[in-house]
Amino acid sequence: MPDRLPAQFTQILICAALLFSFATQAQSDRWYQVELMVFSYRAGGAAEQWEATPHLAYPRASRFLTTPSEESTAVPQGGQAAPFIILPSTQQELRSRAAAMERSGRYRILFHEAWTQPMTTQAQALPIVLDHSGDGGQWPALQGSIKLYLARDLYLETNLWLNTQGEYLNSSWSMPPPPRGPASRTIGGAVQRQPEASAADQSIERQSQPGLSVAQAPAPGLEEQGPIYPFRHAVLLKQTQRMRSSQVYYLDHPMLGVLVKVTPLSEAVPETVAPTEPGQ
Repeated sequence: MPDRLPAQFTQILICAALLFSFATQAQSDRWYQVELMVFSYRAGGAAEQWEATPHLAYPRASRFLTTPSEESTAVPQGGQAAPFIILPSTQQELRSRAAAMERSGRYRILFHEAWTQPMTTQAQALPIVLDHSGDGGQWPALQGSIKLYLARDLYLETNLWLNTQGEYLNSSWSMPPPPRGPASRTIGGAVQRQPEASAADQSIERQSQPGLSVAQAPAPGLEEQGPIYPFRHAVLLKQTQRMRSSQVYYLDHPMLGVLVKVTPLSEAVPETVAPTEPGQ
């Protein structure tokens, strides 16, 4: 009688792999409410040595949060509100904390919104751009994007930078302007176009055009240069934070801070904090 153990063992492995795949997919479809606050310290960072020209870039593919009026075509999924739509401020659990922080005079709230979304894998998740500088406006104080995804635990990746007047610099030097963000869409906040290249990248692109030397490259007129960068420097906050649901996490930095809470919509868990955050 042939030995059937190897074949049975192979079948067990295949079944286990399928079950793991189904469980992973079910987990990635879970919906969460996200609340994110980004703030700067009104006094801080002066003693730090910052990179003179940090690498600042937007992701090639991204999305935006939208308001209910912009998301007029949204269809609820599974009884939940459509994803990535900004919730009313009354649904912000950190609202009183934000008000206390501003009253203290030590912090400046740069971004504070709440929304719902399904969590996907790192490869599937799209970064969320937090600023609308690509819509033709000036550079705001806060630029960049964040990315949330699920890989056993929840993760937050920050790619944020704070534009400053460079009070901590010793001279009148200023860095080249950072890129402005991708243009947002009126409806849907879907995948975006290639973000605007920085001034340095545009210069490299002109120099690399075939048959066009640096000396022959046309000098852009004032009307082609667009808005003038009103800052002198930018400080980057690029971190990855591992999180557990229903806890408030604080990402510390000498000039920027982030508070984030991600809560499963099926749970109602009292707020806990890890680690201690400002504004208590």
